[in-house]
Amino acid sequence: MTEAIISAVVKKLADLLFNEAQSLRGVNRKLDEVKLQLDQMQHFLEDAESKKKTGDKRVKGWVQHVRSVTYETEDAIDTFLVEANYRWLGLIPNGLFARHTLGEKISKIQAKLLLISNGRTTFGIQELSGDRAGPSESLLLKQPSFKRRVLPDVDNIEVVGFDAEKRDIIDLLLHGTSSQSRHVVSIVGPGGLGKTTLAQKVYISPIVKNHFDSCIWITVSKDFNLLDVLKKIHQKLVNETEFKRVSDVLKELQQEDQIVLLLGELNTLLKEKKYLIVLDDVWTENVFTQLKTGLVDIGNGSRVLMTTRKLNVANHADPSGVYPLRFLSEGESFSLFLKKALPNSDPSLKCPDELSDLTRKLVKRCDGLPLALTVLGGLLSSKTPTYQEWSRVINRLDWYTIEGGECMKILTTSYDDLPYLRKSCFRYLACFPEDYKIEAKRLMQMWIAEDLIEVKKDGEFEDYAEDYLEELVQRCLVQVVERSSHGTIKSIRVHDLLREVALDEATENDFLLIWKEENADRDDVSMTRRVAFHNEINPRHLMKIKMPNLRTFINFGEGGSVRGIGYLLLRVLELGDINIRDLPNDLKNMIHLRYLGLRLTNVTVIPSWIGHLQNLQTFDISGTNVKELPKSLWKITSLRHVYSSNYQKLVGPPSTANLVNLRSLGWFKVPKSWKKSLPNYLLGIRKLQLLCCDEHDDMLIHDFISKLNNLLSVELINLGPARGMIDFSSSPSFQNIHTMYLSGGSDANDETAYIGIAEMPPNLTKLTLSRYNLNDDPMPKLERLSNLKYLKLDGINIEADTIVCTYGGFPRLQNLELVDVKNIKEWKVEYGALPVLKCLRINACSELRALPDLHFVTTLQELEIDRPLYSKIENKSGEEWEKVKHIPTINTYG
Repeated sequence: MTEAIISAVVKKLADLLFNEAQSLRGVNRKLDEVKLQLDQMQHFLEDAESKKKTGDKRVKGWVQHVRSVTYETEDAIDTFLVEANYRWLGLIPNGLFARHTLGEKISKIQAKLLLISNGRTTFGIQELSGDRAGPSESLLLKQPSFKRRVLPDVDNIEVVGFDAEKRDIIDLLLHGTSSQSRHVVSIVGPGGLGKTTLAQKVYISPIVKNHFDSCIWITVSKDFNLLDVLKKIHQKLVNETEFKRVSDVLKELQQEDQIVLLLGELNTLLKEKKYLIVLDDVWTENVFTQLKTGLVDIGNGSRVLMTTRKLNVANHADPSGVYPLRFLSEGESFSLFLKKALPNSDPSLKCPDELSDLTRKLVKRCDGLPLALTVLGGLLSSKTPTYQEWSRVINRLDWYTIEGGECMKILTTSYDDLPYLRKSCFRYLACFPEDYKIEAKRLMQMWIAEDLIEVKKDGEFEDYAEDYLEELVQRCLVQVVERSSHGTIKSIRVHDLLREVALDEATENDFLLIWKEENADRDDVSMTRRVAFHNEINPRHLMKIKMPNLRTFINFGEGGSVRGIGYLLLRVLELGDINIRDLPNDLKNMIHLRYLGLRLTNVTVIPSWIGHLQNLQTFDISGTNVKELPKSLWKITSLRHVYSSNYQKLVGPPSTANLVNLRSLGWFKVPKSWKKSLPNYLLGIRKLQLLCCDEHDDMLIHDFISKLNNLLSVELINLGPARGMIDFSSSPSFQNIHTMYLSGGSDANDETAYIGIAEMPPNLTKLTLSRYNLNDDPMPKLERLSNLKYLKLDGINIEADTIVCTYGGFPRLQNLELVDVKNIKEWKVEYGALPVLKCLRINACSELRALPDLHFVTTLQELEIDRPLYSKIENKSGEEWEKVKHIPTINTYG
């Protein structure tokens, strides 16, 4: 950890000496000496960190002093740069005072570094690193190369040995009691035993899905908030319009009245349904006590499934439904461990003979806990499978003892094995609330803003950040929740025990503070570099926060407000969901800011001083009321990702802007200046979302997109009258596009506006077509897209009344959605079509007379259809039943 901090500060010193040479006259020699002293300090940190793990408090103190003075150096540099910015703005007559102040700070730092260096001999700390080329280079040498790969077994919910338990729990839910009154089944066991994983397997089981009218999954966690849980249940029971209506009403009520209103709403919504509600990770008895008044019991066989570590919680809810989960047997443990440790080997093969005894020793240390087996296996998957390499892991498990037993020891050892920068990335996960679904894109952009990603020559920050995240997945330190159609990670979760490891390490290293009201008057938080709010922000407490050197301010709570955030050294500022209309004035002086998240706030105006933030990389105003952006924003050359919502209809950057680092732009209207000269700054763009207003925009877009060789995702909405689709068959650059959304803006009543479907990029994995009038069946062209995995037709008017999927068509399509597709009366699916389809949704296709014959599509797992079609298979006896009876899960809309 500390070595990574030193490396970043040494690099910053080098950049400062190069870029501010004139401003540093008289101080540059001292800065160069500090740079050398810090660089030399890294030689001894590896030995110090290993001694610290043995519990030597003196060595721990020495490492803390090194970290503290490194932070102090960074603060001095960043403060000087803020003052240099004041000079640029004309707010300070000259830089003499700032340079003098920096010189005094650096002299004190030099004296501290000398004392720290002399003190290491007292503790026997030795140099272990040997000769090194330089700080940044040395860190790269220590980090093993990692080739990004999608491991098929890593992302799946995996239960080894719990097949019987799954059947037992399903039986308890469906038939476990003769009474039809609401019944609670509780899976009980210690952390890491697999309670949530087993509950997920039960929850997604087709027999369970078909038995209940509504199935709802709610994660409760340790910080239970009744109002939040009620809101989540309500949101999953109603459509978006109704949810917004109730949300608007709630805003006008006190918290107690909000709870009463929601309890009443839930009773009304659930009284006609046989429901299953899963309450995952319940910690206290009062959770079910407070919730049960909203979970109406009308004796129709509704059920609640809980997971909890505490037997008293389960007994309090329903003593007859307690299900203690057992530990894995030795054989089951052995099997799960090998799946993770040797992920690319043939599962039918035995463990290599030379590793057999070691494997049994390692498995024994896990005590039958699936999480420990999974993480330890993930750790070894990054090692060469030899006796020597695996022996080192066993030896390291004996270094020190940890409160919490063998499982926590294994988890911490896996963390310790991470390369330095990956450790910082893993600790960063503690910012997010427990059981939070973390958006991968958002996380990686924060990593980049924090300088936690090391990029080699000619590399892209986003690619390396993705590699870092994939490595955490491979090591089983995070769980993938969702991947995109082309394989990249969209969202992740962190097991609460692993989050505890991240939070402990983050707290010990002054890396992070999770804000609580009692922190407001503490004096020992002044060195904290990051603060995260998981509940509503109290402005009075915010004004008390004494963290002048804060680098990250993240809000995850709903509501709250901020009067002003005077942290001039901030790099990451996430204010999502806070009730602010104007940006804090202090923001204009935060010249180090790289990530500014304002989505879903009430901000209406972006002031022109936004241009002062010359290091800004990510700017997110999606979901706000901003209608216009100042020209100064587009003068920030460091911008990489700029996001808005399509309803805002903001004008994009002019063609003359110098945005050479831009990688994502969405949603923006095509500027008029693009018609005069195409923007060269888009050459590096990867994701582009545009609104087309002019009839000539299509040709313009085609011309410049054909030059964008890095473009991976394109989304276009036509705001004008209907016109033809862009042809994507003529340029080699179209080969790289894997995601496309096209909305034609057609008038379904205008029969003269029918068009033919254009050629699509050949390597598409995801395609959505919306609001087009097509003059013929689009399936013949679309089914030739050999890599397509997701297809949605939404609001399409097809002049032909029959569509056909032919033999071999859509060879990789897994998800297909037809929504409001007009005119089609018949859909034919021939033998051999859709060979790997898993999920099919048909909604509001009012003229479709019957379901297609799907009995050839044997891979289909889920069918969701609207009420008219569902009436033809209801009670498993309708006229269409024979076509779909092999599908495990069949649901209806509404």
